[in-house]
Amino acid sequence: MGSMRNPPKEQVWDRHEIKAAIERKCKSLTALARLYDMPSQTIRNALDKPSKSGELVIADFLGEPVHVLFPDRWTENNKRIYPRTLKRKQ
Repeated sequence: MGSMRNPPKEQVWDRHEIKAAIERKCKSLTALARLYDMPSQTIRNALDKPSKSGELVIADFLGEPVHVLFPDRWTENNKRIYPRTLKRKQ
């Protein structure tokens, strides 16, 4: 009997994976902010809480769609998900 191989799992992007991917491309969060001419705190904030400009910069740098990196903050149509709006609809 041959061994069954597990299919590759879809990559889950959390704050640590995102930071590691940036560092694998030889950039620190501060260097990334400098590259895009924005405050480094904006990039750092995007890893923990909604920060539209920071999220867009990270997605652009990593070459991933923003909704893949931050699925709880963006739809597949690249529209922001605003928690306050969701609460009103419920």
